[in-house]
Amino acid sequence: MPTTINREKLLSLLKSIAEDMIDGKDELTELDAELGDGDLGRTVEWGFKGILEDLQNLDETDMGKALFKEGKVFSNAAPSSFGGLFGTMLMQIGKTLRGKEEAALSDLADGFQNALEALMERGKAKIGDKTMLDAINPAIEAMRGVIQDIGEDAPLGDFFRAAADAAQKGAEDTKELKSQIGRASWQGDRSAGKMDPGARAIAKVLDAAARHADDDKK
Repeated sequence: MPTTINREKLLSLLKSIAEDMIDGKDELTELDAELGDGDLGRTVEWGFKGILEDLQNLDETDMGKALFKEGKVFSNAAPSSFGGLFGTMLMQIGKTLRGKEEAALSDLADGFQNALEALMERGKAKIGDKTMLDAINPAIEAMRGVIQDIGEDAPLGDFFRAAADAAQKGAEDTKELKSQIGRASWQGDRSAGKMDPGARAIAKVLDAAARHADDDKK
């Protein structure tokens, strides 16, 4: 039987991710201080606190529309470059899931793919520019790999674990790159040797998803 995720599961997972990301904000602050202005931890905290507050009274029954709304909430609660980009990611995944009562693993992978393309357009960045894209792209490839190797019935936790591990490797690989976009690009050659904080944030989100994917089965 194909593995699927419904509205309740999706929003429960988003809540757990939000809580974990808030708890882990200090790491992102430290990473961002090495390349930018050190506000990423605060951005993540504000954005996910906004989501946690909104989820308490969310009445949208459509899974995709609900996730789209939470993307807007994140962007509004965290008015910054990362806030806008991460909010866009959630909104694009939400658009992919709109109208579905249950989403299959391939739907989730398609959502991330659509998000990647939207982020490239919005941020005018490409893979290899030392941004969050360098974590998202390998995560999508890992998602597709799980579906190809195991099938649509792969456990949700395994699906996200593969994505999280690939995203983390992508984040680690950004140490070999020079920042081409945003404030970090001002450092030029000095940006080499340091991990992109946005890429690490994506890896942390997917790691939280992997750890909480099967919470309802405990």
